[in-house]
Amino acid sequence: MHATISLRVSTFIWMDEKLCAELLSWMKDYRGTITEIAFFTGFTHPPLPLAEIQRRADLLSRVIPQFKALGLRTGINHLATIGHLDENLENSLSEPWQHLVDMSGKVSASCYCAAVLPVQDYIRESYRALAVAGPDFIWVDDDVRLESHPQAVTFACFCDQCLADFAKQSGTSWTREALVEAFRAAPLPERLDLRRAWLQHNRDYISRILALVRAATDSVNPSIELGFMSGEISYSGYGYIDWGTAMAGPRQVHVKWRPGGGFYTDERPTDMLGKVHSVGRQLSFLPGSETDIQWEHENFPYQVLKKSRTIFLAEIAGGIGAGCTGTALNLMGIAADPFDEYRPYLDAVAKAQPFFNELVRTFGRSPCDGVWPALGNNHIAALSADGNWPGAGAWGSDMGVFNELFELGVPPAYSRDGAHAFLLSGDSVLEWSDAELTDMLSAGVLLDAPAATRLEQRGLAELVGFTVAGTKVKDTTERFTVDPLNGKHAGWHRDCRPSFWSQTTYLLKPAPGARPLSEIIDFTPRVQGCGSGVFENRLGGRVAVFGYYPWGSLQCLGKSVQMKNVCRWLARDRLPACVSSFHRMTLWCRRDAAGHPAFLLLNASLDTATGVKLQMRTDTGPLAAFDMQGKTKLLKSGVARGAYRTVTLPPLPPWSALLLRAMAPAN
Repeated sequence: MHATISLRVSTFIWMDEKLCAELLSWMKDYRGTITEIAFFTGFTHPPLPLAEIQRRADLLSRVIPQFKALGLRTGINHLATIGHLDENLENSLSEPWQHLVDMSGKVSASCYCAAVLPVQDYIRESYRALAVAGPDFIWVDDDVRLESHPQAVTFACFCDQCLADFAKQSGTSWTREALVEAFRAAPLPERLDLRRAWLQHNRDYISRILALVRAATDSVNPSIELGFMSGEISYSGYGYIDWGTAMAGPRQVHVKWRPGGGFYTDERPTDMLGKVHSVGRQLSFLPGSETDIQWEHENFPYQVLKKSRTIFLAEIAGGIGAGCTGTALNLMGIAADPFDEYRPYLDAVAKAQPFFNELVRTFGRSPCDGVWPALGNNHIAALSADGNWPGAGAWGSDMGVFNELFELGVPPAYSRDGAHAFLLSGDSVLEWSDAELTDMLSAGVLLDAPAATRLEQRGLAELVGFTVAGTKVKDTTERFTVDPLNGKHAGWHRDCRPSFWSQTTYLLKPAPGARPLSEIIDFTPRVQGCGSGVFENRLGGRVAVFGYYPWGSLQCLGKSVQMKNVCRWLARDRLPACVSSFHRMTLWCRRDAAGHPAFLLLNASLDTATGVKLQMRTDTGPLAAFDMQGKTKLLKSGVARGAYRTVTLPPLPPWSALLLRAMAPAN
């Protein structure tokens, strides 16, 4: 198994005879690095008129064979099936068909609703035309979603046809206004059930589009593979299994996936880690049997100085660490200009390719083991439980709220299968049944105070060990108590300065047997109450509750040590590994085909990381380190203490990755 490196090509290049010939020459230069190529059907984001799609498909039928002759798997990336956003409207599809409608009744100018027959006919004929061009595969781009159509609509679709379809599903007739009001104001259990039903409606909507695409393609050539670009499409329902079934069709044709999200420049490098964790969540909804998963490497609008080659390579490594098996490079411009400026990116990928191949060979599709943010495919239904849904208030418990924890060297899990402890924040509690929550609480759970309050409302407070006794909105500082989980940092402080970065401080009331880990003081200093703590409940479960900046401002020494100790404690020392030194380091823990532990570390800092210490379980065998420059080093066994032993890693340059692979099981 090796890493798939594919390239996506703008219309400006493949439709220009001279530039296309130059690209063909480039592909000879990068033979063995680039194994797939896909040609965009458009360069602006609304759907094209059918006649224009047919014209471009005819041109592609002459271009595709030239690249196939080089041994490249060659396909088409159809940019707009129903439409992304309002752009270039005068040259785009303009038909009196149903467009997407949002909750307020706003109608998109550019995006069409696939629930109506004329749009379905258009989609069918579009993909038939593309299939006739003779591609090995066709990518369906990420406009096939029901949220986040910028300048168009945010949450769709509430047209008459979609409401009629939902009435059949739910057994109740709805007006748009009545349905939106019920999402927000029906009794809570009914409200959540209705939202979940709407998410299933959204999943089915997308399944029908993809089934239509499959049928249209089959009518020309049933062997053409389909691929889908996904994103953090929680409102669309994360229906990946059903969507994959629709794309495979009755002949079970191989399916391709391209999970992605917006990371266009390296102005904020850690945003890349947010995308990596988002992709990991997306992949958690796919079965492990899916092996063609390409990281959406997005560099739009293709300005080379906006993304360094260092970050360019780091995000490929991180994507593979989270579960991808390759990358789809979208790096070449959107104008009919020479494109030599992009060659350094491809040179860098070619040089790092042995490292990416080693990652894919080692990890395959094994799950990530670690601490799991308990977010399922109905997560968004639980958000903003008492308010506006699914509008802006629905993002109050953001999907990325836990990301900073993973910059400390605590390994993430992206699914229940790899979970050694759980994370719950705020309304996310409402996604789960009482039985599921009790199961988590009988293991190990890290909670913020709003989540603890939701558990109290569910009658589960006695398993949590803490309740909220009050709040304070500013002038608060956290001071660590004497406790083994705080180590030598008892009496240390963490001042998150809520007068600058506003966040409510929750004062906790410990139950008998609970252990406070911090107290909240003001500037007097006067003790206001308990700020965090841990508890072992009657089921044998371990619970930690944090009331003061639980998910952010974690990167001071005392707090970093506390959080890592707490996560190890919650997992009962079953975490495969953890970075024990004070470094900004992301760690993914997986296994190779033989079941031996393997780890990927990414230095998420602009400093070279020296003296990095990795704790790993003592049953892990000797480790070999593989770096991005192609060097291999056998690491010393390290010192064992309790369930873990500690090894010191070689220096790791800024935003560079290191693969650690167990050579054999420990004796």
